[in-house]
Amino acid sequence: MKYKHTKTMATTRKTAKYYRDIISKGNVSEVVNLLPEIIKKFGRKRWEDYSKTNDIIYLKRLTEFEWNHQIESFFLSDKGKVCVDIYWQGDSTDGNKSEYAKDVMYGKTIPAEHEFIGGRTYYTHSDIRISREEFANAIKALADYLSPENIKERKVAQAKAELDKKIFNMIDAKKKDLCRGDFEGFWNGRMAVQKVLELHPELYKKTFEELKPIIEKVYDNNDKSDFSLRGGWYNGEKKYNLAI
Repeated sequence: MKYKHTKTMATTRKTAKYYRDIISKGNVSEVVNLLPEIIKKFGRKRWEDYSKTNDIIYLKRLTEFEWNHQIESFFLSDKGKVCVDIYWQGDSTDGNKSEYAKDVMYGKTIPAEHEFIGGRTYYTHSDIRISREEFANAIKALADYLSPENIKERKVAQAKAELDKKIFNMIDAKKKDLCRGDFEGFWNGRMAVQKVLELHPELYKKTFEELKPIIEKVYDNNDKSDFSLRGGWYNGEKKYNLAI
């Protein structure tokens, strides 16, 4: 009797550590080729509901400002190509430039731009010189972006933002049924909720359903006129009821 042997191929889990290990090898070209999948797995949307795919990784907090510019992010173009977003500062204004990552990875100079105002020529921005080392440092910053600490921080911030959105959507829905003369109470109630969330960050550990009665209580306690919260017709400080 013949036995048929089957070979099973081990699949590699492409975790954040997997990509960090590749980045640590210092092969910039290899990392650039992997950027599309890194952005899709660990990035975020540039615009809310713009697409179902994450398409940008913000690095501004992790990269250094050069003489007149800074690499801010890696993102996917509409055609799926990896681009570098570069923030620049000019004489009197600032802005952003986007370049394909593969065009910048070995260094590139973006020519200066000018504008003619009041009979004089001014720099919009001077030459933007992206060095090979600067680009490599942005790739190293990507490893920091993929660290467990930064991933956890982003998850916490995202959960907070999603909870905030639900809370204030619930409150803003109240405004639809109000007459214009009742808006003062609405805004005071909304402001009180905002203040309570700032004073008690531990509330974000609760689910939306658990938070709803607390938010409703704070809103209702402060759905009052300015006159009522100030205790009279004077420009004193409003005294919100922030009891939870």
